[in-house]
Amino acid sequence: MFDFLLEKANDHHFLKPLFPARPMFIAFEFGQSIYCYQLDLEGLRRVDGNIESIDVKIIGNEEQMEELITGQLKLQQLMKLKAVKVEGRFRDILRLESVLSLLA
Repeated sequence: MFDFLLEKANDHHFLKPLFPARPMFIAFEFGQSIYCYQLDLEGLRRVDGNIESIDVKIIGNEEQMEELITGQLKLQQLMKLKAVKVEGRFRDILRLESVLSLLA
């Protein structure tokens, strides 16, 4: 599911202006799994290992993550439904939501 996200994010050059100059660390957590990614001017890539600070963390179940990644539902919709919990600075959450929305 996340391979789809990586492929699309790095293939669409029109997204580059939304990528932050400072690395932004994103974590998707569902069940016992946590998937961490780094978004910066180079694009989006998976990060393995221990990350000191996560800028945006999205917690939900696998079905909700798939709906988010594939664009079936937007992050704000999932938050309003209380289907996911999102932690992070509002600015970083908006940036991530913008990127995800444009990938759909």
